[in-house]
Amino acid sequence: MDTTNVIFSIIDRFQYVYEWFIRIVGRVVDLFERFKAFILKLVEYVIDTFDDEEDAQNFLKNYLENEHNFI
Repeated sequence: MDTTNVIFSIIDRFQYVYEWFIRIVGRVVDLFERFKAFILKLVEYVIDTFDDEEDAQNFLKNYLENEHNFI
């Protein structure tokens, strides 16, 4: 083997590893984006559902008192 082929072989292997690394990072970022969207929808739902803080407190109190029924 000459030096040029060895260099190209090394570059090809690193490129392959780099592409897999980018794919994994991309999937992790996608999961974070989905989680962020879920949390934002949950916050919007809570804001739309409860008119004031008292309603939210009553809901939480009811949930804590009857937690075993929800599970």
